Amino acid sequence: MAVAVSEIMNHEVFSVRAGDQATKVMQHLMALGITGAPVLEADGRPVGFVSLRDLVGAPESAHVLSRMSAPVESVVEHASIREVAERMSETARQHLVVVDAHGHAVGVVSTLDVIRGLIGRPAPHPEAFPHFDPRTGVSWSNDAQLSFAAVESAPAGPGLFVLIDAQPGHANRIVWSEGTDNLHVRLRDLLATPASAPPHLVDAAVSGRLWFRWASTAARGVLPKGTP
Repeated sequence: MAVAVSEIMNHEVFSVRAGDQATKVMQHLMALGITGAPVLEADGRPVGFVSLRDLVGAPESAHVLSRMSAPVESVVEHASIREVAERMSETARQHLVVVDAHGHAVGVVSTLDVIRGLIGRPAPHPEAFPHFDPRTGVSWSNDAQLSFAAVESAPAGPGLFVLIDAQPGHANRIVWSEGTDNLHVRLRDLLATPASAPPHLVDAAVSGRLWFRWASTAARGVLPKGTP
């Protein structure tokens, strides 16, 4: 039976920045089929949380900073599930950002995760990034090792990408997701400057363990169904 929040949290962290355009972030959330995301600083520390509800009706000029909830509610990854339940009841938050010992975001835990943990049920997190998601019309590329040659396939335009930690002898695990205005540039930056990767993934970036996949997003946030 699970005891710590690290056992039930969702490790697939999709994050945004305070300076991101609110309407674009809403498009990314809709494309992924999720209801919110932590707002992180460049060093991976959370400063807020933004939900679809926060973003609805945002003008084109608005940024996440003006719509997010702050300060952020977070818990450490070794906190007990009961501690998380108590925090949620006190704050009326349905999602909490999970941080490591250095304050870097490493996961998100929901009320459903906590309920399942408290009654001894597994907290499965279905893969949120299939090749084609019929709910949203988003098409994802094939997985590829993060290399300059592979990054050439990514378009110089807005989209989403995920990072996958692939270690010999271990199951591949999605460890990060992000929205960006330019997929090609952002992925090349990760390669050219591994230190620009999320802090808890720098070692994996340097050692060449990271794989990735990407999806383009059109002006309305998704590609038409059937677009390759």
